[in-house]
Amino acid sequence: MVNRQEITAFFHQLKSIPFVQTYLQNCYLKHEYQDSERLSFENADRFIYYLEHAETYLQQAKNVPISIQPVLLFYGMTQLIKTCLLTVRPHYPENTSLLAHGVSTRKRKKQSYLFLQDEVKIQQNGLFPYFTNHLFDIQQLPKDKFSMNSLYKRIPEMNDLFQVDSKENEQFKIGHYQEGKLQIPEEILNEWHISESRFIQKINMLIPQATEVNLKSEKFSIDLSYPLYPFESNTLYLNMDDQHYYLMKNRQYTYPFHEVMAHFLLLYNLSMICRYETEWWGELLHTYGSNDYPFILHFLNITAKKTPIMLGYYLYNQNEKHNRYSLQ
Repeated sequence: MVNRQEITAFFHQLKSIPFVQTYLQNCYLKHEYQDSERLSFENADRFIYYLEHAETYLQQAKNVPISIQPVLLFYGMTQLIKTCLLTVRPHYPENTSLLAHGVSTRKRKKQSYLFLQDEVKIQQNGLFPYFTNHLFDIQQLPKDKFSMNSLYKRIPEMNDLFQVDSKENEQFKIGHYQEGKLQIPEEILNEWHISESRFIQKINMLIPQATEVNLKSEKFSIDLSYPLYPFESNTLYLNMDDQHYYLMKNRQYTYPFHEVMAHFLLLYNLSMICRYETEWWGELLHTYGSNDYPFILHFLNITAKKTPIMLGYYLYNQNEKHNRYSLQ
């Protein structure tokens, strides 16, 4: 059983060259790389430096004004992602195109600009498409542009703010992560505009662990072959506050899209804005004249805590895939 404190302790273990060499060798053996011992020896120093750099950015982000916080959080997350990539891609980066972010945003903001309506565009090459493929097995997304509003909706801790703002929840609460069963309200059929039989087929595709789906007392009861591990799903989202998984209410959001991806895209755009759209950013922080401010502030508080935990679980799970975990 592992909790957030033990994830922190695991990060501390990853400061030892002998431990990291063994850890990486096990990762490479699992992925059937030849010369796993040599590769783990060559990558151990780089792995530790990525992790140390990430921790420095994230620690400093706690002590700076919000005006520059997104830059530190974004680059801290980027270094953590590179740390994770070394567990599955020992030759990363294979070429210079991977050094780009893999995302772009509109260079100049319009006069009536609203962050919630802004979009980022996914590029064919660069870090974002590379890590979504190799960390989360997502080779292709159904579209290449994503609004900030749609990305916020994938973060379950943002639900309370949406409830206050629009009086609506964006996700269904479906079950505690340690339980071997999920429950989804029958009203999802109306939300998704789908028949019962088609919904059951959809659930079996979205949740590979599902062994049986039955409609009982106005809820779909879903038995799982094993409890969902924290942050392993590309379609269910784990709320660290109440330790429950959530499913998107809007059917158009149910394609595979890991929550780490939402945090990366939001932080990328915010980091670009605070560097290059200084006037708008300054007015936002000092005049409180936009509905964007509470959403940005709430997100930054969430991502500062959640990003290292999500990616920490990824690192931990490389050697402990069949353990059950406990968030406390």
